[in-house]
Amino acid sequence: MNGAAWRLCGDTMTAETQLAELRDLPASEDPQDKAIISLGKAFTAAARRQPADALRHARAVLAHADALGISSDSPRWAWPLAARAAFELQEIAATDDLLALLDSYQPGYLVPMLRAERDLARARLAGQDGAAAFTSAISSLRELSTPYHLAGGLLDHAEYLTRHGDVAAAAQATGEARDIARRLRCQPLLDRAADMAPAESRMRT
Repeated sequence: MNGAAWRLCGDTMTAETQLAELRDLPASEDPQDKAIISLGKAFTAAARRQPADALRHARAVLAHADALGISSDSPRWAWPLAARAAFELQEIAATDDLLALLDSYQPGYLVPMLRAERDLARARLAGQDGAAAFTSAISSLRELSTPYHLAGGLLDHAEYLTRHGDVAAAAQATGEARDIARRLRCQPLLDRAADMAPAESRMRT
């Protein structure tokens, strides 16, 4: 997607400037135009740590999935964003709806990134029994998704490992995610990795 890198990296000022340049699109009835605007708003909200707004705007993109195709550019980026925001908000019903949306498509209609992100969303929901699910999801992300999504998944895994007392493995996953975030110059991922450091320190004491 044009301009996605700015939004992924948390540059909200540039993202908002690009949205302003598309000021004629909100009046358009074209589903792709509407999806582009909603996706821009979703990424901007996520960068500002406003998961409720991110979820709302990402779901607005997915409302056009039938018209655009679930694996087209905007829905393909919106689904992982919506799933993560729903998890952060502990909106289990919303997460179930998002999973049901992907499950409604035959496998050939889902790009590999969406299949990997679905595995990750299910791992986040697995709770105590999530070890194998996370191992499988991270493997899928490495093979099928983007470095940005892999870093997010590694941090999810690190949070799971920290909760279950495996501090060394959590630190390794966090370190890999941090390295990816630095290469991408992605501030939201760097911030999230930094937020995890105090939790890891507490587990060591």
